[in-house]
Amino acid sequence: MNKIASSGATIVLYSIAILLSLLTSSFTGKKNKNKTLIDNTKFSSFEVDSNYLTKHDIVFLAPTLLEAEGFTMGNGDIGGMVWNHESGIELQINKVDLWSEPMPEENNLRIMRHCGRLKIDFGTPVFSWTHLKDYEGRLSLKNAEVSYKGSTGFASTNINTWLVQGKNVWVVECENTPSANIIDDDITATVTLERVGSRAFAGWYAGYFPKEEKVGLGNTKTLVQGNDIIIEETGAGVHFAVACRIVDSKGIARRISSHRGEIKDSDSKFNVLVSVVNSNESENPKQAAIELLDEAEIATVAKLRDQKNEWYKKFWSKSFVKIGDDYLENIYYLRRYLMAAGSQGKYPVAFNGGLWRWNRDVLNWVTPHHWNSQQIYWGLCAQNDCELMWPYLNTYFNMIPEGEKLAKLKGAKSDALVINEIHDFCGEQVSINRGDMKYNYTPASQIAGHFWDYYDYTSDKQFLEAKAYVFMKKAANFYLDKLEWDKDKKEYFLLGSVYESADISYVKNPISDRNCIEALFVNCIKAASILKTDKNLIQKWQYVLEHLWERKIEEFEDIGEAIVPADEYYTEKRYSPLGWMASGSIAFPAGIIGIDEKGTELGKAVENVVKCRESCNAHHPAPLIAARMGMGNEALSYLRNGVETHQMYPQGLMTNVTGYPDNIYNLKSVHDLLEGKYRIRSQAFFQNGMEPISTYASTISEMMMQSNEGKIRVFPAIPDKWNASPLAFKLLARGAFEVSAEKTTNGEVVQVGIKSLKGNTCKLQNPWPNQKVSVYSINKSVKKTKAKVAEDDVITFETTEGMDYVICIEQNKPVKNATIFSGKPNKAPKRLGKRILGKESGWNLGPDLL
Repeated sequence: MNKIASSGATIVLYSIAILLSLLTSSFTGKKNKNKTLIDNTKFSSFEVDSNYLTKHDIVFLAPTLLEAEGFTMGNGDIGGMVWNHESGIELQINKVDLWSEPMPEENNLRIMRHCGRLKIDFGTPVFSWTHLKDYEGRLSLKNAEVSYKGSTGFASTNINTWLVQGKNVWVVECENTPSANIIDDDITATVTLERVGSRAFAGWYAGYFPKEEKVGLGNTKTLVQGNDIIIEETGAGVHFAVACRIVDSKGIARRISSHRGEIKDSDSKFNVLVSVVNSNESENPKQAAIELLDEAEIATVAKLRDQKNEWYKKFWSKSFVKIGDDYLENIYYLRRYLMAAGSQGKYPVAFNGGLWRWNRDVLNWVTPHHWNSQQIYWGLCAQNDCELMWPYLNTYFNMIPEGEKLAKLKGAKSDALVINEIHDFCGEQVSINRGDMKYNYTPASQIAGHFWDYYDYTSDKQFLEAKAYVFMKKAANFYLDKLEWDKDKKEYFLLGSVYESADISYVKNPISDRNCIEALFVNCIKAASILKTDKNLIQKWQYVLEHLWERKIEEFEDIGEAIVPADEYYTEKRYSPLGWMASGSIAFPAGIIGIDEKGTELGKAVENVVKCRESCNAHHPAPLIAARMGMGNEALSYLRNGVETHQMYPQGLMTNVTGYPDNIYNLKSVHDLLEGKYRIRSQAFFQNGMEPISTYASTISEMMMQSNEGKIRVFPAIPDKWNASPLAFKLLARGAFEVSAEKTTNGEVVQVGIKSLKGNTCKLQNPWPNQKVSVYSINKSVKKTKAKVAEDDVITFETTEGMDYVICIEQNKPVKNATIFSGKPNKAPKRLGKRILGKESGWNLGPDLL
């Protein structure tokens, strides 16, 4: 579209374009949804071609060299890494709730065990780089499928693999056609299913792991039933079964050992099905796993694929972003895909690798940490992926009894709860007296923030009453009990701690608690008012808010004033990087201030902290803080530098701790184990994490739209480098509004489309400052709707549940699908600085990977 200008001639031309668009596209006409990616039928100025996401396929033009380079797969409950070896492919199967019971030989910790490995070997080097003529590995985000294609002098090989949605069955489709010059065309493929347990190696970097090599082996039994291979594990603190079948196979399954079975198949084309069931799901996992295979075979692979594709079609239709950086946009969609692949089971995504671990039971860390866990779930609601929050919300809601016990141990007297930073998903609070975490009270209030966010984005009042407010109130009650009164200052104070990295065990008035208390109490007041309950508590919370200690501001380094991490420090290590970065938490994750506060003392203090660095640790929300404050240039700098720092893996996965270590291709990277008696390549312990990619994807959402200050803002933090690019989004705003907007290459917002899911009052910061606007309701016809514009240029109008609305400049009319965003299948890896998304062709790694 042409730029919306103030000159009369331009306005006339623009209006003509709008009228032509209206004549060629009816608001009530039916659209072929098979050709569109997102469901924006009534209110969007743009349309997205159904093939748009193919531009973000992740492409390997060379075979994988390491298992850690594998593609990521999952159906939300089971999944894992899949990679190629010279003669075929291999994949490790993991499950989100396969946490063992505490075992004395593993320091009474719960371990996230793997289910098994599937290996397909075609008997010839079909993916050997020395024999390849052509090769391609591809991860399709759109359809959640991985494919491998190879051509050698031996054969042409095609493998396609995916998971059934809603049932724990993994499908591998294989076709291996011998070359014409191969005289013996009876090439037999071997399908192997195995499970070899191992020590978890928790704390490997410091030697804190069992020295006994038999620990973790389990009690694996392999058996053959018909032509099925079944592996059942009843040891290592778990009980589950994995079953494998080749559909319509003429081959014969056989047991190799207690840990392995195999099926040989001489067909050039065959399908492999693998199922997983644990004792949480069935009293007889072995029989249940076989029944899953039976159901899948009856349903047929083709039908199951159609069902999976339909699920992903609906998933991708819920939101969309088009930004001015193709690489970062690819990272954004990869994060959405990974959360869909890993967050639909009983428990949240594990911070230390989630489903995408490849080295059997090896874990860098064993027990969940809350900061990491909450970070993984940042921004999901804004992406309109609220249902992916349920594993997190249910897990912590079920943790209430254990949180109540801990609260009593910590001195609470009322109906309160507190969650320790380290805990397992069954609720056990670990290391409650660890020095650097003993006085950290913030996790419960941060969890409460996620509960409130789910309500705030969905307006699900039933959820608010049954779950969110229950947790929130108990978390608030703990602070009511722990706060102390200073008679002289007539204010409340708290003795707590900053965070583990700060190495400060005990301080007065930590800023992290200050921000958590304010955000929690404000949200509790809102929730209680909505539910019309707890008037006495509302008064108490309000009184505390009016009498909390004041935040202190002082000079920091050479950047100016910043918010002090705490009032008094009981340690010589006063200045901690995490402590100072916590001063930005008032903007995020607390959400207490934002763009409206940019000119205030607090706002400037937060901006100063953001500007003092250009990159941050994988755990720091600095890019999100920058976006919340409308600092688009700084947010983009953090994004690009962060991806360059943390994306260690060519499929887009990132390391979950900065520099721990940070180069899987460095053959000199070694570590001393067993008290220095044994040296091993650190590569064996490399593990990805969802923390940084979640932060970066959430930052992109915040740059495109915000709804954190009681109103919706479109394009609030766009960097200068994106101004010449077309921008567009469909996201979810607080108040249960689906919001759609487009920004042209001339920098003008075309219009804002809003679908009201719950009929709440809508407030929108005017995207055209100080210009008059019109609001239209879109149903069977287009009608003007009453709206008010306040002195702060906020547009307010009432909505009806299910109704669509368009806001545009007064002299314009709503535009429908005037712009079409399309995409073509990606054919090559992408580069951002020294990082590659994909693998380039050739035999060498490339100098920037060494």
